[in-house]
Amino acid sequence: MITLFSTHKNFTGIFDIIQTNALNNWRSISPDIQIIIIGNSKGSKEIASSINADYVPEVKSSPEGTPLLEDLFRIAQSRARNPIMTYVNADIILPENFLSSINIVSKYFKKFLMIGNRWDLDVNQLINFNNNNETTNFWNMARKKSQKHGCSGIDYFVFRKGMYSRLPNFAVGRWGWDNWLIWKARRHMLPVIDATEDIQVIHQNHSYQFHHITSIEDSKTGPEFRLNEELVGNKHLNILDSTHALCRNNIFRKNDKESKIRNLHRLPAIFPELAIPIKIYRRFYKRFL
Repeated sequence: MITLFSTHKNFTGIFDIIQTNALNNWRSISPDIQIIIIGNSKGSKEIASSINADYVPEVKSSPEGTPLLEDLFRIAQSRARNPIMTYVNADIILPENFLSSINIVSKYFKKFLMIGNRWDLDVNQLINFNNNNETTNFWNMARKKSQKHGCSGIDYFVFRKGMYSRLPNFAVGRWGWDNWLIWKARRHMLPVIDATEDIQVIHQNHSYQFHHITSIEDSKTGPEFRLNEELVGNKHLNILDSTHALCRNNIFRKNDKESKIRNLHRLPAIFPELAIPIKIYRRFYKRFL
């Protein structure tokens, strides 16, 4: 079983709908999942009680009030009752096979990071995930109308407890920290599994008018963006930089030509101390492609 954790915006307006949908969906997957809601946003305590989730109101935040990744992960891992951790963004709906996919990967690897693309969908009403007809109708609509997002947006991270014990003070929900987590796993030579083919997670679309943010552009230009940008540097990988793929309940190492070439170009950022020998190796390798 897993411990799933997240932090939330105030439960008002459209965020009340989509965050409530997400949390009710997570609980519907299994009554035994440990869910930890971190942060004192309006409505968090009440929704935590309604779905039998752990509630931790205090978390270190940026001067602008955004939770910091390091403390978020520290709190979750210190309170987790299970060996497998899953961070999920608060607007994400998970499919029924999410747990079974994690089981496949966790049996194959002792330590790992599992990630995947998301599918974007407009959702403007509450969904009862305890009702089979409503759940079936939702997923039928999602398969028809959702749009696959690009490879840089990562909305869930599955990993062993203790794997991310020391993190920079990234502002959650701002640019770059998700890409840094992939870099960190690759830096420690851990398998990074792309589960996109097997797991269709749904991102409920929303505006960016919350807290001090008024648009998506603000989230890419403000002080928190600049802080994250400085902390990330060139340690910025995405789903295409995964080492393995989960497809039809099987795990494959990515050995195709395109993946090998991409990996060669990424290695200097992962292991900068080996940049020169990697550059030499890359020149010789290309001759034999």
